[in-house]
Amino acid sequence: MKNVVVFIAFTVLLSCYTKISSQTDFKNKDILLSEIYTKFSDNRHDYAATADEARDTILNRFKKTLLTTLSNHESATIPFDSLAKTIHVTTSKDKKLRIFSWDELNGGTWHIYNSAYQYNENNKSFSGFLRLENDSAQNPLFTDIIHFEIEDIEPNKYLVKGYGTHGSRQDFYVYRLLSFSDGKILDCNKCFDGKDKLVFEKSRADKTKPIFDTKTKQISYPEMVPSLKDGEDTGFTEQSGKIIMLNYENGTFVNLNN
Repeated sequence: MKNVVVFIAFTVLLSCYTKISSQTDFKNKDILLSEIYTKFSDNRHDYAATADEARDTILNRFKKTLLTTLSNHESATIPFDSLAKTIHVTTSKDKKLRIFSWDELNGGTWHIYNSAYQYNENNKSFSGFLRLENDSAQNPLFTDIIHFEIEDIEPNKYLVKGYGTHGSRQDFYVYRLLSFSDGKILDCNKCFDGKDKLVFEKSRADKTKPIFDTKTKQISYPEMVPSLKDGEDTGFTEQSGKIIMLNYENGTFVNLNN
């Protein structure tokens, strides 16, 4: 009986030691990720193709390290305090979804943001990128955004808000409705008044932004129309005075103005 008690105590101690050791490893990985991204920022203008420390080499190292880390479920409880000082990290209220957003094109008025997610379910963690590969200057799909707000709109369904800018004195906010199936992230299908995403574009001088009311589950924002000068389109927008309201009903946002 004594041997059994000793064995159980040893097993518990070993488990605790292993857990502490694992947490230490991931805390060190948090610091490493912060250092890699800081190094990327310091070398953001170095595009030398053959240099081992060129910006793209460092950036690829950061993304690979981040995705590998987030795919390991043992990292799910690590707060990434160091990394959160260099990039934006936001977490859902149910703690299942975390989004990490960073700037891949520093400086200037056009910013290419990228984001990675970690989704935790059934003692497993899944990770991937939230920015679409064909989100380009020629065909902007508005997923190159800083995802900075997550609303748990339904169990395992998340309304995510982001911000981006493509220069030309314009910027935009984006809402995405994300869910998960078999560990894969999914954007909703035509759930924002018939569109997959809600994109609110405006002039950067206009500080208006779309608002989500957590009690009514309603998104509201001012209608933007082309700004005219002497009857000519200036290429910018202005508020029409009308407020657009989208109400969440049966899994989609319905336009109450229709």
